[in-house]
Amino acid sequence: MQSSRWLTMNRRRARLGLAVVILVAVGAVGVQLVRSQWAQYVQRLSSGDLDLLPAVAQRIQNFRRVKMKGGRKQWEVAAREAQYLEDENQIVVREPEVSFYLEDADGVVALSGTTGRLVLNGREMERAELEGGIEVRFKRYVVRTDRAVYRRADGTVVSPSPVSVAGDGLTLSGARMTVDMDAQRVELQGGVETVVQGRGAGDEVDAGTS
Repeated sequence: MQSSRWLTMNRRRARLGLAVVILVAVGAVGVQLVRSQWAQYVQRLSSGDLDLLPAVAQRIQNFRRVKMKGGRKQWEVAAREAQYLEDENQIVVREPEVSFYLEDADGVVALSGTTGRLVLNGREMERAELEGGIEVRFKRYVVRTDRAVYRRADGTVVSPSPVSVAGDGLTLSGARMTVDMDAQRVELQGGVETVVQGRGAGDEVDAGTS
């Protein structure tokens, strides 16, 4: 009887010992698997696989983007920093400089500002909104304002904020402005004031009164 109880106890101890060994082995495999997966994750991040990060975290320093057509630049964007919002198909930029290259000769309409937002449609830039200390340079003229919006649909740069224009011996100010890049025409509207110190021929500035 005692011999039977002793055998039963030994069997239970053997089973318990085996269970402990199995648990330890499974735990060791689990730890090794977690370590391996973590090492692979860190390696992917260090190799620049930014797709693993949320879209809002994708920041690019010294951003630059160019649209070419027929071997010529159509537009170019440079910025100190860019943040790509994939879900919204937009790029938020800091200290942007946006240049549009006119089809004839070497004309350029260049905008710069403190911040901006670019709305994309595939490879096209449908809209660009710049704010803060805006400068628009168009041939011999420099426009200063607080906000400017480029619209691809009608090829214009519009400022709904008060503007001042200087260049070619001419100084103007107005409540709003439109730059028609196809017509190469700058139009000021609303309370326009003009100071003329001497004009050169060529480009047209329209001081509208509406």
